[in-house]
Amino acid sequence: MTFLESGFAVFLAVFVALWWATRRHYQWRLSIMLGMSLIFYGYHHWWFVPIILAYCFVDWGTALLIECSAHRKLILALGVGLNLAALSVWKYTPLLVESLASAAGWPSIDAAQRLQDGWIVPMGISFYAFSGISYMVDVYRGVIPAERSLWRYALFSSFFPHLVAGPILRAREFLWHIGPDALPDRPLAAWEGTFLIGRGLFKKLVLADTIATMIDPFFVNVADPATAGVWSVPYVYLYALQIYFDFSGYTDIGRGLGLWFGFRWPENFNWPYLATSVQDFWRRWHMTLSRFLRDYLYIPLGGNRHGLLRAMLATMATMLLGGLWHGASWSFLIWGGLHGLFLVIYRLWSMTFLQEYLSKLTGLARRLWVAGAVVLTFNAVCLTWCFFRLTRFQDSLTCLRKAFVFEGDKMFLGGSDDLALWSVLAVYGFATALACLMTRGASLSAVADALVRRPFMRGAAWGGSVSLIVAALALAQKGKTVPFIYFQF
Repeated sequence: MTFLESGFAVFLAVFVALWWATRRHYQWRLSIMLGMSLIFYGYHHWWFVPIILAYCFVDWGTALLIECSAHRKLILALGVGLNLAALSVWKYTPLLVESLASAAGWPSIDAAQRLQDGWIVPMGISFYAFSGISYMVDVYRGVIPAERSLWRYALFSSFFPHLVAGPILRAREFLWHIGPDALPDRPLAAWEGTFLIGRGLFKKLVLADTIATMIDPFFVNVADPATAGVWSVPYVYLYALQIYFDFSGYTDIGRGLGLWFGFRWPENFNWPYLATSVQDFWRRWHMTLSRFLRDYLYIPLGGNRHGLLRAMLATMATMLLGGLWHGASWSFLIWGGLHGLFLVIYRLWSMTFLQEYLSKLTGLARRLWVAGAVVLTFNAVCLTWCFFRLTRFQDSLTCLRKAFVFEGDKMFLGGSDDLALWSVLAVYGFATALACLMTRGASLSAVADALVRRPFMRGAAWGGSVSLIVAALALAQKGKTVPFIYFQF
């Protein structure tokens, strides 16, 4: 099930009713939350449920063994290995079979392609696998104690608002809040949650899905004569906006639902396209993945502790594996490798005298330098999006070539010349900038705390949030809902 299906409204109503009715009975409430989450996950494919329960059992049992065994490192290695082995089977079997068939010239290459086309990867498997790995490592490091209750651990792994596409939670951000004396029985910040849900729906249904319908024909036919001479740059820029609105929209909805049920989870995006470097971009984009890669991959590989060369190698390895995590395609490996290369270049650049001089600029000169850095970073990120969006290497190269070789009368053709789309994006950008100016850049939680103290402003805020939800549903393209991009990961 997804947040956008018509059946989700019924599911949510039933969940809220049962959750509220059992608010004074801990075991019943825990069972309802777990049971309904598994129904949500297995709604279309019931066999997803045994898979996630198997992950839960392995991770829960491994953590208990780590805590009481003298062979802690071996047990941790086995637990992490089982997680990664299962994840690899589900995500990379078609790629491996197709690559072997192609390299060997087997006559069964068509069968390998059919296997890839019909292969179903359990939704969100990467997200709950990563949550389980971070949990076992944290128990090994002594950051948290092992959870004694399998049911509580299973709820941490499978709670439906964050299950399919994150944010990637750590155990201390959830497990500590579902104990007998801690499980919430009321919303934590009802207006803030409602606003996040409305904003997420608007981002997804109005912005991301509209962009998708405009740019998909170009990317699907990027190598066909039909798109010969068409300029690819506006399409790549629009895809950069689409994936941001799509993914951040999902996490807005998930975080909003979490607040409705009493949980506050970390933000996942912080104006990523205003980053002044690729390093800054990864501090702003999919932040829960970035911290996972940093804490559980980059630092164990040596991090900054063993000199410049070791740090650069650790950076490249981290980003290559992070790219491969996103999907069973060599293009994702290239995407990660490019980001790793940009991070290495930035690290070397940050050690130069010129960078130190530019960082000390003030006034207009500083504003111009920062603006230039933002433009350069955005274009570098957009270059990598070509390999993320187009999973065939030749198609990615064709898209890059069309950024420099195009026909003047085809610069803006197809979806890129839709003035209505650009107008909606401009209005959204203006409204967002105005809101930031009015709140002086304060966080949403701080704004929410200020609003609830003033009756008139509280009423206006509630009216605006509900109107945002209504507007998102009314303006959505009927019958053209596009699946969330990160569901495939």
